[in-house]
Amino acid sequence: MKRATWVLMATIALAGCSGAGEEPASDQKDVFVAFAADFKGFRSWQAFDVTEDADLVGIHDGSTVMEYVNAMPPAGSESFPVGTIIVKEATVGTLAHEMFAMVKRGGGYNSGAPGWEWFELESTGAEDVVIVWRGVGPPSGENYGGDPNAGCNTCHVDCGNDAVCAKALAL
Repeated sequence: MKRATWVLMATIALAGCSGAGEEPASDQKDVFVAFAADFKGFRSWQAFDVTEDADLVGIHDGSTVMEYVNAMPPAGSESFPVGTIIVKEATVGTLAHEMFAMVKRGGGYNSGAPGWEWFELESTGAEDVVIVWRGVGPPSGENYGGDPNAGCNTCHVDCGNDAVCAKALAL
């Protein structure tokens, strides 16, 4: 066999073994990792006043609580799609004093509230934020919603609705 023919056959055989052209597993292709820039301009997204919902469960008392979502899921959805970003901002007057977010990361992240990653954000200007912490819950020494014993999953899983508590964002 000529060398050129052997090289061509070896290349074809290796290409067949490489998985080239195959779709990645579903849990691997549907992943969204959020960065601070992904929250930019969140106050221009669809907004919902969820103050009453927050007061009913005893959090954010005395604050106006707004939730912003980058995109609502299609009608009839049973879960929020990967890439959904929800920002919750509690303010007294014009002063924001709490800002948390949940991002549908996907890819098997967070077995407690499947696919969701939690964030604490801090405003650095009219449109920009920095990420204070992120993960499946607050880091040691931090807390969520003023409860030092609770992580984000604790309450959100009990809400149903793909762990999104705001009634305005019901699927």
